[in-house]
Amino acid sequence: MSVTVALGGGGSRGLAHLGALQVLEEEGIEIRSVSGISAGAIAGARWSLDPDAAVLSLRAIEVMSSPEFRNIRLGGLMLAAASDEENGPFQAIRSLLRRGLHLAHLVRRSSVIEEGVLEQLIDILVGEGTFDDCRVPFQVVALDLKEARLVTIRSGNLAHAVEASCSLPGVFPPVEHEGMLLCDAGAVCNVPVAAARASDPESIVLAIDPSRRLLPTGNIETGIESLQRVASIARNWLTENELEEADIVVRPRVGVRSWSDFRNLSSLVEAGRDAMKSSLPALREVLAAH
Repeated sequence: MSVTVALGGGGSRGLAHLGALQVLEEEGIEIRSVSGISAGAIAGARWSLDPDAAVLSLRAIEVMSSPEFRNIRLGGLMLAAASDEENGPFQAIRSLLRRGLHLAHLVRRSSVIEEGVLEQLIDILVGEGTFDDCRVPFQVVALDLKEARLVTIRSGNLAHAVEASCSLPGVFPPVEHEGMLLCDAGAVCNVPVAAARASDPESIVLAIDPSRRLLPTGNIETGIESLQRVASIARNWLTENELEEADIVVRPRVGVRSWSDFRNLSSLVEAGRDAMKSSLPALREVLAAH
């Protein structure tokens, strides 16, 4: 029994990926390859290098609770959407503006967070290595701003590729890579189902989506709130279309938790475990029919 896994974005909620992967390991289900976007790229890179999700979960919680990691965030890193009800680059920038940053900052510079900060975070979370070091085949999906296309990276420096996939537009600087200008693809593709399918056409694609559901709202009073809502609807619609192409979709119950909320991290791992356990009957049925 084997699957190829597509890990979606979601900031701190990406810890749910490790919980889901734990269950697959415990059930003896082989993971033939991993594709990741944003937080899914971080979790996927670490697991592909060292496929022991139980150990990695403990290490990740320890790192994210460490003074070194917290000092980076206090410098303005993860910050942006801490109190927002919805997600995405537009909402993150809006939240930063609420915190006193001026729009002129984005006119003069490529991002509100200075260059090097995201790189420092990824170095802490992913560490050194290349795609060739991965014990399970792994690929990262990012968005090329120049050519307006999704890009799949399968070779070279692992941390550099993950940084490109995590570079939230306007919040972090885009990453130059082989003539391209790459950023987080979450606004147009939050779970890399198509990339996972293309990497292993004969395998079952299991998608893990730790994003929050887009709920109805009656609180739209200003023009910027209308723009924010439209951006969220578009992002949600594109994600749901992508997920329709997966054989199995696992949705950890993360509630209304923001992508920048790093409290009670163990609950995110458990949410991933619970969701994967609930999906096991459907997965076994698909595997049996494959």
